[in-house]
Amino acid sequence: MSPMTVREVAEALHTTLPALLTGEEQVLGVTTDSRAVQPGDLFFALRGERTDGHQYLQEVFAKGAVAAVVEYLPIGAEGYPLLRVPSTLQALGMLAHHYRMQMPHLKVIGITGSTGKTTTRAMTAAALEGGFPGAVYCSPGNWNTEIGVPLTIFGLAPYHKVLVQEMAMRGRGQIAYLAEIARPQIGVITQIGWSHIELLSSRQAIAEAKSELLRALPPDGLAILPRDDRFYEFLLDQAPCPALTFGRHPESNACLVETHLAPDSTSGLIRLNIPSDMSPRSDKSDLSEEVEITLPYLGEHLLMNATAAMLVAVALGVEPYRAARALEKVQLPEMRMSIQPQPGGWTLINDAYNANPDSMRAALHVLLYQAPAQRRIAILGDMKELGAYSMRLHWQLGRWLATQPLDYLILVGTDVLWTAAAAKEGGFPAQRVLHFENPLGAGEWLWRNVQKGDWVLLKGSRAIGLERIMGVKV
Repeated sequence: MSPMTVREVAEALHTTLPALLTGEEQVLGVTTDSRAVQPGDLFFALRGERTDGHQYLQEVFAKGAVAAVVEYLPIGAEGYPLLRVPSTLQALGMLAHHYRMQMPHLKVIGITGSTGKTTTRAMTAAALEGGFPGAVYCSPGNWNTEIGVPLTIFGLAPYHKVLVQEMAMRGRGQIAYLAEIARPQIGVITQIGWSHIELLSSRQAIAEAKSELLRALPPDGLAILPRDDRFYEFLLDQAPCPALTFGRHPESNACLVETHLAPDSTSGLIRLNIPSDMSPRSDKSDLSEEVEITLPYLGEHLLMNATAAMLVAVALGVEPYRAARALEKVQLPEMRMSIQPQPGGWTLINDAYNANPDSMRAALHVLLYQAPAQRRIAILGDMKELGAYSMRLHWQLGRWLATQPLDYLILVGTDVLWTAAAAKEGGFPAQRVLHFENPLGAGEWLWRNVQKGDWVLLKGSRAIGLERIMGVKV
């Protein structure tokens, strides 16, 4: 972060400068976590369901905070340099927006979608390194909300030329708010699926909420859209700027034309076709080129994320070959298609970070058709946030699994009871379908029954916590 004066902060937040400060004090960092405060930090006292940052003012000033942004004055805090605002959460966004606007030459890429946004974020950042080495910054971890996006922006340094920002959505207006803070010039929609349908009631409503990113783009911006998606035409209509597309559709600007699934990697051939009026080349000639890419991960679905990432990088002027080679070095976030060989000679596919119907089938496809397994064991948890569609979608998953070459189906939670019933009705052997209320029971079964040569998939919504299976001792 580039330092700001406290006076600049006060002006950006439209509040009064504390009498205890001259205004020339330097803010060296911004945090909302009292445990992470460093000397010179500005602390935002956020209020949540479980804690209130106002309770930790003594602690943060003892650690060297230069000032704190608060909503009210706690008892005993009269002697601290405090900036009072109506909402500390809104103030966090206001200051992040102010900081971002001090970097007019920064290219910001916003990424959202029902599935694949975190993987696409990591891949896009990796591909851009091929043209902007050392100058690409991306949102770390799950910093994709009204708290995470501002904190990501404060991590920018003057040498950064590109920011790749993931944007999450829990309701209408949230992505619009995040886009107002970050001001992306490029917006990427990975896919419109079933995530958050409990909140928004229909996939059309999900598409409308996701398209807030597109509507926030400037007229000279760029939309990157999924050509194969059923909502493609709707998304295209929402963009106030030119659009490029990715997918398997032959008219895609980045078309995935071939795939090869190996036991230890996933390869694909991407055909790029960008017309002269949108060409990133200096002479504005058509860009028509094919490039091969090999990812050190399993999963054909990852190639679609890579295709979107390649298109973003090429659109920003990175040579396709350089983008592909840089992309092959990508490190995916934890618990996302992580292949983990185990001491007993079996292999774990840890994709337990989250789940929805689309990502569930994609992960299962890896276990069923790419893993070089002697036995295939799927440990699946509930898919949450599906609302009234939950029974139907869990049932459809079970009927599909009944036709697949799976050796054991281990189900954890309550909604997956529909999956179990559907699998059995579809002909899956009942003695090889087991149900547990929590991961501990599933873990005990796994550790007693797993064999050398087995491949085991962990996949479920975050609330289930399937990764706890690996900590079970028998």
